[in-house]
Amino acid sequence: MKDINKEIDIAFEKKFLDDFIVMLKLYKPYLHDKINQTGIISTMIGKALGIEEPQYYLAGYYANVGLMSVGNLISKSGHLTEDEYAVVKRHPVLGSEYLERKGLKLCADYTYFHHEMPDGSGYFKESNYPKEAAYINIADVFQGCVTPKPYRPPLTIREAIKATLDDYRSYIMIDQNEVAEIEKVLRAFYETL
Repeated sequence: MKDINKEIDIAFEKKFLDDFIVMLKLYKPYLHDKINQTGIISTMIGKALGIEEPQYYLAGYYANVGLMSVGNLISKSGHLTEDEYAVVKRHPVLGSEYLERKGLKLCADYTYFHHEMPDGSGYFKESNYPKEAAYINIADVFQGCVTPKPYRPPLTIREAIKATLDDYRSYIMIDQNEVAEIEKVLRAFYETL
């Protein structure tokens, strides 16, 4: 089997990503925090679970790159209308298309599926998707839970873990030992806030 990463300069992609994150901090601070913290959490999860695939680690940061296309909707003070929510729900598709063009096929797949849920209730109602996308979903959901929103304060650690992991405790997609490891990671990240 051909190693997909041989054709991709992972070091270049990491440098590009680092520069991108710095630029976001200057121009879109809220989006910077979303992308950076989701990346940090998914990296912590990946290391705890022994994931070796470099594109997984890139995807943790790139998962929400499609949010660049939604303007200020992600920092809107108040709940989104149905039309606004439909625009936001396209971000995995847009991010995935961008990553495909960069030649990051696995990264694109993880990004596309990062809003799917183990019960099939995600953005695209898929039930068969890469497990790595589920780990990134967990990071993304947890980040959203512990971040203050214009319409609510951050959730407590207990509330955030419940909101993030309860669906994964009920389905076999992720082994319960992995769920326990992930909970440790989420608690460790929460302590850094």
